[in-house]
Amino acid sequence: MGNAAWREFLKTVLGFTANQLNAMLICAYVLLYLGILAYKYYFITWSWRAVYIGTTLLNGLLSALQILLIKGITFGLSPFWFALGDDAMAELIAGIQFLPTTIMMVHLCPAGSEGASYAMFTTVNNSALTLSSAISTVLLRIWDVSKSALESGYLQGMINLTVLTTCLQVSGILFVKLLPKTKDDLAKLHEMTASSPIGGFIFLGVTFISIIYAVVVGVLNVVNPGWAGES
Repeated sequence: MGNAAWREFLKTVLGFTANQLNAMLICAYVLLYLGILAYKYYFITWSWRAVYIGTTLLNGLLSALQILLIKGITFGLSPFWFALGDDAMAELIAGIQFLPTTIMMVHLCPAGSEGASYAMFTTVNNSALTLSSAISTVLLRIWDVSKSALESGYLQGMINLTVLTTCLQVSGILFVKLLPKTKDDLAKLHEMTASSPIGGFIFLGVTFISIIYAVVVGVLNVVNPGWAGES
């Protein structure tokens, strides 16, 4: 879960230009691709649990480094290069995590239902992304991270929000034990899997509620900008 006020901080407090923000985005996409290649040619021999534990902890460290940037501690680097390292490396980590997720999805598809399974997995993934964005928006109401607060030099709200989002990101490590360690464990899990109407109902319920919630937050952002305190 990201910090929804981070881009506003970069523009308002650090004075990043549109070109600088676009450059950060381009570098992030390049490193996302390199992360995928890194897993394919190096980390593919690692246990999936080890990969997710290592990348989650590294992502938490990078997120925590944003606090140093907020405080103006960049170890002699310009704020742009310091922020670029944080944002771009986060995409590298996402790239490393992408392939094992895809491999697990493919192996869990029941024979003859590959299309439906793929649609189900991608729907869950996309709804999770939109839900995390919506929740990030709501978190802006906890502390004052408005543009006016940032312009006045009040940055404690940004620090508090960064600490919270960092803890939420790292908390995913608590669920790593639910993942299979290797492909062999995944194959055993596939053989043991049985259909469950209750499980299917819970899955659909969580998915639709997540989508509806994200849509409601998105509509509120359009019709009532600043309702969550981000402006």
